[in-house]
Amino acid sequence: MADKLKVFNGLYGDQTFSPLFDFIHIELLETRSKTYNWEIQEHLHTDLVQLFLIEEGKGVLFSEKIEYVIQGPTIVFIPSNTLHGFRFTDTLKGEVITLAPSFVQNGFLQTDKNKNDFEQIDIIDFGNLRLVFKEIIVLKNSIKTELLANNTEKQAFLNLLFKTLFFGIFRFKNIQNILQNDAQNKTLKYFKAFQENVLKNYKESKSIADYARDLGISTMHLNRICRSVLNKSPIQIVHEQLILNAKKYLLNTSYSISEIAYFLNMSDPAYFTRVFKKNVGVSPKEFRKN
Repeated sequence: MADKLKVFNGLYGDQTFSPLFDFIHIELLETRSKTYNWEIQEHLHTDLVQLFLIEEGKGVLFSEKIEYVIQGPTIVFIPSNTLHGFRFTDTLKGEVITLAPSFVQNGFLQTDKNKNDFEQIDIIDFGNLRLVFKEIIVLKNSIKTELLANNTEKQAFLNLLFKTLFFGIFRFKNIQNILQNDAQNKTLKYFKAFQENVLKNYKESKSIADYARDLGISTMHLNRICRSVLNKSPIQIVHEQLILNAKKYLLNTSYSISEIAYFLNMSDPAYFTRVFKKNVGVSPKEFRKN
């Protein structure tokens, strides 16, 4: 595979170009993608980093046998010396910024946390937050305008614009992480409350709708919570608690199967037997015997 690896000193398909220390290049994504029939084979750039600002359209990013589905609005960051390739749809809309690593390193990578964030491929999905993405696009347009102009202190101003751009991306990522952590904490809080409710009330023949109502959420939401935490449905969790207590009765008492079903508020012994066998693998009678 090594002899097939495509390595470029410059842009994709350009073996002769040697980027300068302050190199910056911006082009429409379709410019190069369309030339190669919307598929960029896996390759790496030795001294360049890239920002793909995908406004619309879908695609697949692949790197070292791993594929990532991407859809606009999304930003993809590719560090230097990193294998990557793309397959895009012809509805693709956006631009790619190719620049010298110095623009990322100078003035931005001041902490280990920042450094780690920009040493590997990163896919930043803006989802429905298009207004935030538009702020990034405004910065990108300012960079394009400054590149074409012949202003004084042009290099210094470009450095400031790139610093603002990368800090804007970094801030959005932090906000995303906080929101994800809050959502996860909320999910665990609901799940713990559901577990405690089941432990206290499993004998009361409460429906899943009753449990969800106690939490102030819908049954669908409760189902998503249980599956995200344990990959089980709410009724499976309720049945597991019932089975746990049924085993105690079977092992430590001489009550009949019908009596145990009654104690567990399962008025139909046949249904109790079916639920028990489905969860344990044997009937209550076989379990007690063995």
